[in-house]
Amino acid sequence: MSNAAAIINEIDTFLDKFSLKKNKLTKEDLIHFIEEKWHEADDEKYSIYQAYIIAGRMTNEYIWAKDFQNMMRWLEISDRHTASGRNEPYIRNYYKGQCCLECGNEEKALEYFYLCYNGNPDYIFTRAPFCYEFFNKHLENPRTLSNQEYDDEEDFFDSIELQEWQSFFNEEDAFISCEILSHDEDENEEITQEHENGIEYLQNNQTKVLESILKELLKIYPEQQKIYGYSEEDKPDFMPDIKEIKGFADLISPLTIYITSVFKDGIPYIGFLFSCSWDSEHGLGFMTHKDRIVEIGGADTAFLTWIAEEDNNKL
Repeated sequence: MSNAAAIINEIDTFLDKFSLKKNKLTKEDLIHFIEEKWHEADDEKYSIYQAYIIAGRMTNEYIWAKDFQNMMRWLEISDRHTASGRNEPYIRNYYKGQCCLECGNEEKALEYFYLCYNGNPDYIFTRAPFCYEFFNKHLENPRTLSNQEYDDEEDFFDSIELQEWQSFFNEEDAFISCEILSHDEDENEEITQEHENGIEYLQNNQTKVLESILKELLKIYPEQQKIYGYSEEDKPDFMPDIKEIKGFADLISPLTIYITSVFKDGIPYIGFLFSCSWDSEHGLGFMTHKDRIVEIGGADTAFLTWIAEEDNNKL
């Protein structure tokens, strides 16, 4: 009987623990654990899609370590997986070239980029600029590359500074990613006075808004613990018992703030997306108006404008 599925699940659990805010493990610990477990798993792992994701993770870990030989070994492991055949050879060769370039081996990167170019001469020029700019220098007839121009006068921003949140979550950066949403949930809506009112309200009431979010989360947390049903072994890591809102500081982190284009009293509804230890896939989302919590749910709760519109129509 194959042991691959069970071992891949072990690796998945380890990766989830590694991503926790209170994690004390090192990159070296991660690499050692996965290498050991991968060796234990039989060849059925090459037909389990999550194993393909893990192979990609290990490739990136060895890029980080600047370990070219082991990076190449994991690229070969990825090629053995059934999922690798989903991409055309020129796509796989581009990816290998990018990995080699990131790992510092320009000669090998150029070799793969030429293989990609010969299979599809346009593909590389649709990918990462640092790759096609490097490759273009080596072409006998380099292409003329156009640079996208940005208007410095454009009314645009992509983050909000919340120092009080930074202090609570013990984050390195006080700036949180921000997006302005139109009514149909598209980004890059033109910033209006109402949007600016919402940003100003949030900055002036940082602790008030955060406490409202966490107090509402604390109310539903026990029921969520039952729903997720972590074992006694895993519960302390992923979903420990919480008695006070400060206990969430190690379990969740703010990722993105969505300023919607649904307004009430001149203030927009604002969504907040958090990562959370108990659901790394779906995350945690809140829709708010000022410091009132409209709804709690998965990540999409933070940016589904119909939630805000429905609430606004009720009031």
